[in-house]
Amino acid sequence: MNTITSTTFTATATVGLYKSYSKELISINTFKKALCKAQEEIKKEFNVALSTKMTLCQIIFLGQEEPSVSLDFIQYPKFPKDEVVLQEAIMQLVQLLMESLDQNRIVIVFQNETICLEKSEEIDPKIQL
Repeated sequence: MNTITSTTFTATATVGLYKSYSKELISINTFKKALCKAQEEIKKEFNVALSTKMTLCQIIFLGQEEPSVSLDFIQYPKFPKDEVVLQEAIMQLVQLLMESLDQNRIVIVFQNETICLEKSEEIDPKIQL
């Protein structure tokens, strides 16, 4: 048996399943299609194949309850890439998902930093600050 090892690199992004701040639910099938399309674009632009683990979850925050999907990315040992390129590719993939799924804000957690991508400063009106 062959063993392939690489330096650990992980990133996680959580994407809400409501379009914008409405109650219009994005289906899992629609989400998967958007993810696959974004993965194809990233492969073309960065030459990076981003294997993505999808986990259903919920965002709960001060009155906001939103079904969501958590996306987990790793440095896949069989096809290693420079970590700077991986981070750029993940950020671009998340931006593509933001556009195609009508999201205002998505947070990406990397090992050494957390990045919030947002189109506007608007927040969900259900959040009671």
